[in-house]
Amino acid sequence: MSTVNSRQRKIWYGVGILLLLGPVVYLGFPARQTAGAVADSGGLGVLSQKRQQYDLGEATLGKVDPSSSAMNLLLLGLRGPAATVLQLKAIDYQERKQWAKLRATVDSIIMLQPHYVQIWKFQGWNLAYNVSREWDKVDDRFYWVKEGIKFLILGTNRNQTVPILFHDVGEFVQSKMGVSDEKKFFREFFVRDPDPRFKTTSGEPGPDRTINPDGKDSYLVAYDWFVRANEKDDNDGVIGVKGKTHVFFRQGPARALLYFAKTRAEKGLFDEHIPAWDRAYKSWMDDYGKMDFLGLDDKKYRLNCTEDELKALAEENGVTLQEQRRIWAQNLDMTNFRQWRDIADLERTPEMLEARRSSFEGKKAYNEGRNSDTMLPDKTVQISDSQKSLEAAMTQWAKLAEKYPNMFIDGDNVEDCLLLVQYYRVVCQLNGRNMPDSYPLKDIWDKHPSRHPDAERNFLIETRLQQRK
Repeated sequence: MSTVNSRQRKIWYGVGILLLLGPVVYLGFPARQTAGAVADSGGLGVLSQKRQQYDLGEATLGKVDPSSSAMNLLLLGLRGPAATVLQLKAIDYQERKQWAKLRATVDSIIMLQPHYVQIWKFQGWNLAYNVSREWDKVDDRFYWVKEGIKFLILGTNRNQTVPILFHDVGEFVQSKMGVSDEKKFFREFFVRDPDPRFKTTSGEPGPDRTINPDGKDSYLVAYDWFVRANEKDDNDGVIGVKGKTHVFFRQGPARALLYFAKTRAEKGLFDEHIPAWDRAYKSWMDDYGKMDFLGLDDKKYRLNCTEDELKALAEENGVTLQEQRRIWAQNLDMTNFRQWRDIADLERTPEMLEARRSSFEGKKAYNEGRNSDTMLPDKTVQISDSQKSLEAAMTQWAKLAEKYPNMFIDGDNVEDCLLLVQYYRVVCQLNGRNMPDSYPLKDIWDKHPSRHPDAERNFLIETRLQQRK
């Protein structure tokens, strides 16, 4: 017969509960956020601290609108359906052009699913590419491009171990500032934001520090993000990254430097032109070209490869030298590796530097208004400074094309030549003259009639941008 009465049993139960409560509190105590979002609970809350350390926590659910249907689903443990409801609402708000509600709904979605990478990728793209196109003013478009980039940056903060998000930030900055239809405006706005909130202490336009904290060129900011993405990708260039073909993923830093080098002459920074191309060439050939990648059937290849390296790779892959050469050539073509190598090589020559310089001087003469012919006392006509400069520039480009016939593999060189001719055409029109029957680069102009509207549009954009300065 037990000698323990009811009162004693209750005491023992209470002691047992307290003993078990100790480890529960030690492990499960909520972490306190300190400066820098570092979890600290004075030694308590081990599990919470680990969640913070490894970015596994879901601490933002309380920020979802408590009156929404999404919250009702969330309280029932239906986080997936709740996110779906919000996605549908976001699409509806976008179709009805209710931008404030769209942005708030997107914020709620990421609070529900902060580690679902596709949410960040899709909505970042949606804001930067789709929503921005709904606006007419280029300033407003730039605002929504920034919103998309900021959204992705927030995604990198919540997903520190996902390389593709870091890469996408670089891709967005690079493509929207350097490739989009509004690129000439956006690249300027990236360092001189038209939003008055970002004026410097001197009253001059400054950058939005959220996306450009150091006020750098957009391609250099993209370069920094690509470098971080490659650092996050700890597979050393062999195993693929989810979301992008690995050989394209890893070329981000080198491509950004190639694009950056193109801008030096555009800005009249001729002393920086050749050094920038030297740096880009080295990055493309050595940093990127010497990486190892896996192709089909996990066959290893290297883009910048010597004959001896080809033989060694063929032996390692267990294939013939002919098969290894085929794998190598196939990927050279796919990545345009040789094309960019040749472009960088050409841009580093003194002849190309002189062509870039003469183009800049010709456009500068036009934008300064030196476009009118002058009647001399002896009744002869002295052609305008801009026409002289433009003719000199076109002559320089024509000589370059004769020496390097493959230079027009780079479509940007075709665009540059057509734009020069468009400037020349406008100067002739201003002075009441038709285009002469023969002039430098006429063969290039006649060869690309489908690109004439692009040249006219680029002329209007470029001259309008000069007027804003």
